[in-house]
Amino acid sequence: MKSRDLLTTPVLIVTNYVIEPYSGGGFLHRFTPETTSTVYKFIANQEPELVVGERYNIGYRVEDGENVVDMSATAKANDVNKDVSFYVASLIGAQLRETELNKSLQRVSYRASDGIYLGKKYAWRIYGMMIARDTFDEYLTCIGHPSVPCITDESPSVAYREDGLKEAMEKLIISSVLVGGNRFKSNLLPSKKWFQIKGITAITDKK
Repeated sequence: MKSRDLLTTPVLIVTNYVIEPYSGGGFLHRFTPETTSTVYKFIANQEPELVVGERYNIGYRVEDGENVVDMSATAKANDVNKDVSFYVASLIGAQLRETELNKSLQRVSYRASDGIYLGKKYAWRIYGMMIARDTFDEYLTCIGHPSVPCITDESPSVAYREDGLKEAMEKLIISSVLVGGNRFKSNLLPSKKWFQIKGITAITDKK
């Protein structure tokens, strides 16, 4: 059975990059990192997708024992591609959703009749890990995303309505403009002169 779990590498330098016709159509791209003999591969057009000697963060899946690169989750290590970061965070969040939703249902108490509400940290883990926790909370406050008072771990807090969270994050990413490095700004988040969008290897549930 093929694994569909997205994995990411630390920064690697592309070497031994080979492109050859693929029997199923298209072209097979193969390469190894500079310091190992591990082979990564993917199917694409004939033109090179990666540059030999450049540093990349690679997203891939293990399928039948082979490392198959997901180019939509791959970007140069020195740059932060906001769309790639959002894509990877969304995949990880989708994998975590059942666990984080159950935690929220067990640990967060609130009164609402218009849908599911998630505790702040659980909502962030599912929908916002490409940005920092405080940025996630500040953004949802700025746009007036529906929320209700709640009790989390016996302390007063706020829970966010799950419906609309994914769309809200998409709007933030679409509206974000690069300031420099991994710093971005958005007219939807005027309270911050800039905020960070994480590179894919930095996406984690730590604050």
